[in-house]
Order: sequence, then structure tokens, then C-alpha cells
Amino acid sequence: MLKLTFELYPEDGRIKPYGHPYGYIFRGVIMKWLSDIKPELVHKLHEFEEIRPYSINYIIHKKVPKLDFIIVSYDDEIQDALFQDLITSEKNIIHIGQKDYYISQVRFERINIRDLIDQSNPVKSFNLNFIRPIYFNTSKGDYPVRFPIPILLFGNLAKLWNETAKNTSEIDRENFLNWVNVHVYVSGYKMKSVRTEIGKPKPVVGGLGNVSYRVVKINKHYYKHMLKEMNREYDYKFVNDDYSGNCRWLEILCKLGEYTNVGANRTAGMGVIHYYPGNYLTEKNLL
Repeated sequence: MLKLTFELYPEDGRIKPYGHPYGYIFRGVIMKWLSDIKPELVHKLHEFEEIRPYSINYIIHKKVPKLDFIIVSYDDEIQDALFQDLITSEKNIIHIGQKDYYISQVRFERINIRDLIDQSNPVKSFNLNFIRPIYFNTSKGDYPVRFPIPILLFGNLAKLWNETAKNTSEIDRENFLNWVNVHVYVSGYKMKSVRTEIGKPKPVVGGLGNVSYRVVKINKHYYKHMLKEMNREYDYKFVNDDYSGNCRWLEILCKLGEYTNVGANRTAGMGVIHYYPGNYLTEKNLL
């Protein structure tokens, strides 16, 4: 993955309250940029029923008239095209909304997916700060879910992982989500609903704030049923390894989500998260 952070200053020296840009406007910036340099790749940005291979975030600074525009790309062709254009051209202005922004600097960060695995540990409790509103579109109802319940949160992140980390370990999504449904719960939250423009006739509503999650102790009934389905005797080592492995996946996926965003309209700057680990697994948590 490639993370590009543009430090931008408006030409008139003003951002607020003079119509600061919404996240979806940056989506148009990327499409225009890519169409100018590699038009044959534009279709990758919005292929129907496919994972969008990029995410957007932006930070509006309060004390200075400046904003950071952040793109994370996890498609090799797209990120190579953007990277090559930046180092070979003299791009110094980005047109956003109704005004031009001067590029003060661009920071590059290559994210090695393997590092997310190697640097993560089995986590027992953690907090997620939802900096941009989050919501999930589901097939089970006519309305989106505006609260990050564990099954939707990690279902979305597991799908993103399997699409973006194809050369590393893949998650058995169905088994992992069955485990999450039994072992992970919300222990506290402080959230509010926020309306956000995404460039469509109606704004969307998502949850904004903090949520704490905890992992319960090993559910023996779950593993007894699981091993029965596998036609195996109850195996304490298998149970401990599976429980510990899934706790580790929780941290891996949360770290991934800091780059990819979570939920619907990630490419419009929705679902931006920060991950804060709490307690990690110890021997006393195992059987």
C-alpha cells in the first residue's frame, strides 16, 4: 500500500468558514488526476460490486489555514501511476471545489502488509475512535446500520484484508466472524449521529465518537461444537491457539482499518478510525 499526504494551503489564505471541502470532493480530485495521467486505470476506482482500491482522509487544521489531503492506494498499478507522476512532474496546485490549493509538501509512506502481521499481538480489549462518521449498508434491512457492532465492523475489515493482502495470510472470514459473534462485545461507547454530504441528493448519517470493545474468555461450548463439526476430540492446544490467533487478527484488522477506513463510502472520507489497544492476552486467559 502507498500513503500520500499532501500539505495544502488555499490560495486566498482562508478555509473556514468559506466553504471548506467535503471528503467526496477529494474523490473527484483523484479521478481527475488519474484520468489525466492513466485514463485506462480510472475504471478501477469505481468498478461495480468490487472493493474500491483506495481510501481518503483529510485534516482541516484549526490554527493555520491549511489542510492535509491523504490518499491510501492498495492497487499496485494505481499507486505506481500516482507515485511516478509526482516524482516526474512539477505539480504544485490542486483544484478542490471552487478554489486552488498550493502543495507545500507531499509525504510518502509505503505500508508493508507483512509488518501489520509481524507487529500485532493478541488483544483482549481496545478502543476505536471514529473520527469520521461510520455506517454499514447491509442486505438484511432497508436502512444502514449506524453503529459499529463487532460483526459488521470486523466483517468489513476481514473482507478488505482478503482483497488488499492477497500475498499474505488470508482470513477464513466465515469462521472468524462466527468467533467474533461469540467472543467480542461492546463494553462502552460515547457516540452521536452526524449528517455528512457525500455528493448525492441526500446526505448520509453515520456514527461519530468512541467505542470500547472487549473479548470474553474462551467459550467452551463454542469450541465443543466447532470441534464436533470438524470431527475432532476436544483439543486444548487447538482451542488456545485458535482463540489467541483470532485475538491477534483483531489487532491486525484494526491497524489495517487506520489506513483503509471502515464501512460505507470509505472513498468519500467516511469511516476514518484510530486504534488504541488496551490489554493483551496472557497465559491466564487460556485454558
